[in-house]
Amino acid sequence: MIFLKSLLFIVWNVGIGVLLINLIRGLLFNRKSRFVFGVHIPLTPGFLISKRDWVFNKVRAILHDFLDQADSVRNLGYLAKWEKLVFDTVWEKVQFVDGWKLLPRSWKAKIKNFIAQTAKDLAKQILRQLIPKLIEQLQIEHRIDTFDEQFSSKVIRQYYNQYVHKYLIYFIMAVNLLIGITNMILFWILA
Repeated sequence: MIFLKSLLFIVWNVGIGVLLINLIRGLLFNRKSRFVFGVHIPLTPGFLISKRDWVFNKVRAILHDFLDQADSVRNLGYLAKWEKLVFDTVWEKVQFVDGWKLLPRSWKAKIKNFIAQTAKDLAKQILRQLIPKLIEQLQIEHRIDTFDEQFSSKVIRQYYNQYVHKYLIYFIMAVNLLIGITNMILFWILA
C-alpha cells in the first residue's frame, strides 16, 4: 500500500508539469477574452496575440501619421521639427563663412542663409515628396497587411506547437518524473 501511495508522487508531479505547460500555452495563444464566474481573466486574450495585434496596429498608425504630416500644408509635427533641425545644424556648420575677410557682413549672412535654406528644402523634398512616393510605389501598406496575414495567430501557434511545445512537454515531463522519483524515495525513507 505504501508503494502505491508513493507512485502517486510521480503521477502528481508529471501531471502538474503538463498542466503548467498547457496553461502557459493557453495564456500565450488564447484568441478570446476568457471569463471565470463573470470575472475577466486579465491575461486573456493571449499575450503573443495581443502584442502581435498591437505591433501591426502601431506600424499602420505610424505610417498613416507620417503620410498625413507629409501632406499637411501647416508646418507642425515631427517632420517640421526635423526640417528645422536640418536648417539649424547646417547654419551651425557654415559658421566658417564668418571667417571670410573680404566679404561684407550682409553677404556672409545671405550665403549662410542660402546654404541652410537649400539644405532645409532638400530635406523637405525628401521627407514630404520622395518618401511618400516610395511608400506608394513599394506598396508598403499592402506589405504590412501581407505580413499581418503571414504572422497570424494560427501560424505562430502552429510553429510554437511544432518546434517548442512538444519538446518542452518532454523536457518538463522528464524533470518532473525525476522530481517525482525523488519525492517517492523520500516518502519511503520518512514512512
